[in-house]
Amino acid sequence: MEQLLVIEPNLRTPSGHYCDFVRAVGSRAGEQKLEVFAHPDADRMLDAMRGVTVCRREPRVGRPLAEWRTIVREVRAGNPFLVLTADARHASAVTMAAAFSGSDPTNARLFFHRPPTTTRDQYLFPLTWAAREHSLAVASTEQVAASLRSLGWRRVVCVPYPAVGPEVAPTPVPFSHLLMAGAARLNKGLDLVAEMAVAWTAEKRELPLMIQVSKKHAGRHGHREAGVVEALLNSGYLGLRADDKAPERSEYLARFRGALVLAPYAREQFASQVSGVVLDALLHGAPVITTRGTWPGAQVERFDAGVTIEERTPAALSAAIDKVLAEWDGYSARACKAAGVLAEEHDPRHLLELLTRETA
Repeated sequence: MEQLLVIEPNLRTPSGHYCDFVRAVGSRAGEQKLEVFAHPDADRMLDAMRGVTVCRREPRVGRPLAEWRTIVREVRAGNPFLVLTADARHASAVTMAAAFSGSDPTNARLFFHRPPTTTRDQYLFPLTWAAREHSLAVASTEQVAASLRSLGWRRVVCVPYPAVGPEVAPTPVPFSHLLMAGAARLNKGLDLVAEMAVAWTAEKRELPLMIQVSKKHAGRHGHREAGVVEALLNSGYLGLRADDKAPERSEYLARFRGALVLAPYAREQFASQVSGVVLDALLHGAPVITTRGTWPGAQVERFDAGVTIEERTPAALSAAIDKVLAEWDGYSARACKAAGVLAEEHDPRHLLELLTRETA
């Protein structure tokens, strides 16, 4: 396969799944480097990243227009490219570019992290016909792949979400702290953890609790999250350590050591969607508490590397914490065992091999 262009103009900082994805795939690209179309703020970071070069061929201001121009140019040129976080907007851009240029958009690869079923996706659906007929849709779960097929996508492949584990396999360590990683979001259970902290304050319980309360959006919280963060910070819970900034990658990963990870995610969103935080936790040998009936829940249950809760309530979350802590050595050992299996399954070489095979 020729050099692959990855398109993600939202990539601008070292934190988050955009950067993690590019870093992971670049680490396996070898001499065939990835070319990445990202926000200009990310240039220095990407230039220093293994296996990556920065695409500077188009102006990169005005995210939607810049993204559209890049997709149109690549469809017309017939070069292979991958839209990192795809939905119907990108499929419609591919279709329009193909229609106006008379080209066949088989070179387009669109990575869908969730089914394209939002109101906007439905509105744009008629404009996606050429992409659905010719382009490659990539999904990281079978549920998303099935949804794409049901919507008429003819070329659909499923590959585990690319991620790289630690160079040294994790080993069990004593419990250190509870951890809720990632930006503050209600659909990840922030409200449950905040309510639990309030209840524990009344009970005079003081387990160390580390929570990332960094902004949901680039410069602000969602209006609902802002109130929950304020309630958490005002809870008076003595074990709380709240971090209002996304940590550097090395610090983020270090937090999983000795951690029991709290991930009581909303079932509606994460039934079919991969959680990068939970994948990172298990890759680094950290047991997890999450929601039954979700992708994270299936991984935890598969390895018995934590506990899944049926009801998303503070009481259920607290009881699950007690259960894991009472049997910490066993859960920690099983999470470390899961790390090796998941590191092989999610190795980015699988995605690169798939893209190469589909190009041949």
